[in-house]
Amino acid sequence: MAQVNVVATTLPTVDSWQVLSMRLTAFPAEAIKTEGQSWWPDLVGYDPETVVSRPKAGQYRAEGEFEGRQLLLSVRADRIDWNLAAIGKAPEEESATLPLSGSFPEVLGSFIKIANPWLAVSTPITRLAFGGVLVQPVENRRSGYVRIGGYLPSVALDPDGSSDFLYQINRPRPSKTGIESLHINRLTKWSVLLFHRFSVALQKTAITTVGLGSGDSACRLEVDINTAPDFEGVLPAEKLPDILQELVDLAREIATKGDIP
Repeated sequence: MAQVNVVATTLPTVDSWQVLSMRLTAFPAEAIKTEGQSWWPDLVGYDPETVVSRPKAGQYRAEGEFEGRQLLLSVRADRIDWNLAAIGKAPEEESATLPLSGSFPEVLGSFIKIANPWLAVSTPITRLAFGGVLVQPVENRRSGYVRIGGYLPSVALDPDGSSDFLYQINRPRPSKTGIESLHINRLTKWSVLLFHRFSVALQKTAITTVGLGSGDSACRLEVDINTAPDFEGVLPAEKLPDILQELVDLAREIATKGDIP
């Protein structure tokens, strides 16, 4: 069957994208001491629900609820991550539905309340990244291929004769923050997924897996918008809010217009 380039005449608005997870990643200029870490209570305003601290291993992890979602701070000597996602359900409450935390603009508004204040008190940073996993629920696999084809004008997709589609590309751009030699990587991964919930039973001689429910179909977009690793030196502290805003704006542009140069 010949491939057909499926292009939607009008793409959905950006709030059609629902968030599975959202992330801010920073790479410090020097190794961080994780012992006595206080970023979470200082910025969130209350203590996390769980804390795992391993000073000898250079690891710290704090987790708890923030504005109805699950916030996670992960600190290693060479990397810092803030993650926001839906609060996990108890096993008896789970269903074959995607664990969505809200629309892209809604979750972003909550996430920025932590990200921006943290940049003001963070350690010196050499690289910064904004990432997220977004989905658009669709009726079935075929409608997912038709929908995602509208975001990928340079890709020929046959919605009836294709499966296991995965498209990944990086389209770098010079930064508009005025920082000399700074480029921004715009890495995206596009796919169509079917979400199932399974029950797994462990037996003496075998593992039995039973599907529960028909599940959901969705277009999936993973974005990783980051400052390029070839930038030498430390990112100017006074420019960090501008850099984050640029990363967020580029992610929003992709979610709105698709894969464009």
